[in-house]
Amino acid sequence: MTPAPSPAPPAIPALGTSPVRAVLFDADGVLQLIGTPWDQALTAGGGELFCRRLLAEEGPALRGHEDLRTLLERLAGELGLTASAEQLLELWWQATADPLAWQVVRDLRAAGYTTVLATNQQHERRAWMRSALGYDGLCDVDAYSCTLGVAKPSPDYFHTVLELVGVRPQEALFVDDNAANIAQAAALGIRTVHHPADAGGVLLRQEVVSVLDGAASA
Repeated sequence: MTPAPSPAPPAIPALGTSPVRAVLFDADGVLQLIGTPWDQALTAGGGELFCRRLLAEEGPALRGHEDLRTLLERLAGELGLTASAEQLLELWWQATADPLAWQVVRDLRAAGYTTVLATNQQHERRAWMRSALGYDGLCDVDAYSCTLGVAKPSPDYFHTVLELVGVRPQEALFVDDNAANIAQAAALGIRTVHHPADAGGVLLRQEVVSVLDGAASA
């Protein structure tokens, strides 16, 4: 028996059928697959205390006010780690672009939506994503936290991005796998999709289309 053909992926609604004009995408867990969750990877690389300290003190690096390498050198020295900063940096060079998720971005652009790479990254990880994964040109607007000087979930991050894109909160859709980021965006009146980390581009397309269709009928 010939297997039934796979159903066609849902089509992106045309721009203008809903109030949404811009779609903001997180990177890790949404547009790129990270595999091992960050807390597990950091604990395996430097221990539980290293993980806790890093997550508590990475704010300046995410906002571009400190190099990640400098932060890692300081933590390695204070915690007496045997791993060097260069060795610890290898933890950040782990992600794989999701081609199906990237196609969602391309299809949104083709339909007329403004797409935004809305991601918290340090300067070093931003450079790696651009060179190793080829992010340049994927989205209309690149909103790396380290270049904006603000990071999610601060409301200032979302205000900055909306101003860059030139849309009001109700004209934006934000996709992220982080509950705190989603909650802050929703509090500002932005439509949201809380995407399960590493769930893949097939689900991502369904989620985005569902919100756009729902916004059109609201």
